[in-house]
Amino acid sequence: MQQTMTIKYQSGEEITVVAYPPDFAKWERAEKKSISEFGAIWDILFVAHSAVKREAGTQPTKPFDAWMESVVDVDLGSDNPKAMSVDQ
Repeated sequence: MQQTMTIKYQSGEEITVVAYPPDFAKWERAEKKSISEFGAIWDILFVAHSAVKREAGTQPTKPFDAWMESVVDVDLGSDNPKAMSVDQ
């Protein structure tokens, strides 16, 4: 289970991250929803931020609300997280 996400910022910077099961699990815990309910823009931004933080390692990352204000677009890869099982 993974989802490629290309994030475009107001600054013109563009990064690509991959959201993995831990990112979706954080969303499920925070939203108290199952992956079958995933898909709203808030959901996408939440998981994208989690992936950005994870991939940043020890580098500082903006808090979610501040980070979200800098995002102008998120393009999802062709993977559909609702259609995948954890076994994939």
